[in-house]
Amino acid sequence: MATVKVNATLCDRTHYVKVTMRDDGIMDVDIVSDCEKVKEYGDQLGTLSMADLGNITMSRIMDPRIVEHLTPTCLAPVAVFNAAWLESGLMSRSLALKVAEESIEFIE
Repeated sequence: MATVKVNATLCDRTHYVKVTMRDDGIMDVDIVSDCEKVKEYGDQLGTLSMADLGNITMSRIMDPRIVEHLTPTCLAPVAVFNAAWLESGLMSRSLALKVAEESIEFIE
């Protein structure tokens, strides 16, 4: 299981994205959020396959029918990619835990 927390400070929301891989390679996605739109996104997303992790334009994570209620700046889909990459072994868990967090900085 891999969990990623999003502190969406612009909209004052918090999302927890948990991805768990089954024995058959399918990944269950569970999103807990205080944003109704992100919760709906998580409900619609449901599961992922390894094919969803390698091609951003063909991935269910970015499927226009699933992300249509999110703003283009919403970090929830990026968090799903990160949690799924961690869970699948495509990203180093030890490096991710060492780094601990990523950020976006707005510059004047």
